[in-house]
Amino acid sequence: MELPGLILVGLAIVVGIIGTIIQLYPGLPIILIAIGVWAGFTGGATAWGIFAAAALVIVVAYVLSFVLPARYMRDEGAPWSALTVGIILAFIGFFVIPVIGMPIGFVLGVYTAELIRLKDSAAAWRQTVTAFKGVLLSVLIELIAGALSAGLWVLGLVLT
Repeated sequence: MELPGLILVGLAIVVGIIGTIIQLYPGLPIILIAIGVWAGFTGGATAWGIFAAAALVIVVAYVLSFVLPARYMRDEGAPWSALTVGIILAFIGFFVIPVIGMPIGFVLGVYTAELIRLKDSAAAWRQTVTAFKGVLLSVLIELIAGALSAGLWVLGLVLT
């Protein structure tokens, strides 16, 4: 692959990593598609091996990003209904106050739902913190997977 193509693939990977952080678009699939395009143009067993390794990292990360936070939140007693309200208000918050409205909306939504359910502001806040930690854990897992995949791509560049 020529330098302009490598630059585009690298930029797509950076866009994907940003997506794992801001969670507005699917960052990991963007990374995987970029590495797949690179492997397709580069060809060879090494390039496709790098693609397969990145795909494995991303699939494992998606499983972990759902299972581990869900287990953590369940163990702490955070109900799905509060998380759903938080997600809805995060979506609305993003459009009302771009970028920073998303976390504000999530926290406000979970807190409000838990305050209505528990009728205790301290308990509602504890559940809100638990839910936020669960979301941060999911983001961290995806970010690590994106960074590992980017590292695999760089390894592929060196090896091919």
